[in-house]
Amino acid sequence: MPDGGGRKPKGAEAPKPRYEVVKDFVLSRIASGEWSVHARIPSENELGPMLGVSRITVNRAFAELAREGRLRKVPGVGTFVAEGKPRTGLSSIESIVEQIRARGMEWSCEVLSLGSVALTDEAADALGLPRGGRLPGSAILHKGDALPIQLEERFIRPGYAAGYTEQDFSARATYEFLRETGEVTEMEQAVTAILPGARLSRLLAVGSRDPCLVIRRRTFRRGEATTFSRLTQPASRFELSGRYRMQDGPGGHFSH
Repeated sequence: MPDGGGRKPKGAEAPKPRYEVVKDFVLSRIASGEWSVHARIPSENELGPMLGVSRITVNRAFAELAREGRLRKVPGVGTFVAEGKPRTGLSSIESIVEQIRARGMEWSCEVLSLGSVALTDEAADALGLPRGGRLPGSAILHKGDALPIQLEERFIRPGYAAGYTEQDFSARATYEFLRETGEVTEMEQAVTAILPGARLSRLLAVGSRDPCLVIRRRTFRRGEATTFSRLTQPASRFELSGRYRMQDGPGGHFSH
């Protein structure tokens, strides 16, 4: 029972803000396929009476969904379901296949190389190996609805993830295999922006002045670098994002 001060019983959940209810309604229609990609959805004036909320409430929900890449607002025309971009965070390792599918796109890929590959100077330094050798590796071009999304170039320390070069990565992600067979105790990532050269422009179907994001990722097993990946994607088709909990304290800081 509530106490004399009108407090909620322990364990009772506060009702969702109304704009969150509107967001859930919109996302449920998108997830069910009732509102497909590029479809025009009811306006703020139309949706408000449908859900029993004000136009201001719908406007806030639409604005947040637009920032999250789920809706696209065209002034004077209407609001549409956005195609969206695959996204990843900087504090986690995620499957590019699932990122593409989560945006309602069909994943496919081209396995450009798989086997014993030449060790680049960048990969040698990242893995702490002598330059000029060869080691297990792959280059895979991931696509969403046949559009290039990411070029994944991966190098594997010899003796780690046995059987890597015998896998069919046209049917499953390298991420899935490494998650099952490898052991990761640490991970680090760094991101830079580049303009693509001729090879990248051709593979990613972008112009020479179209910026691309490069994620350089190392994984470790008990202090030893085990894999190095160079992940390149057109900035217009891919998004980096993250949400982190701040620790309590006067100034607050990111938790580690």
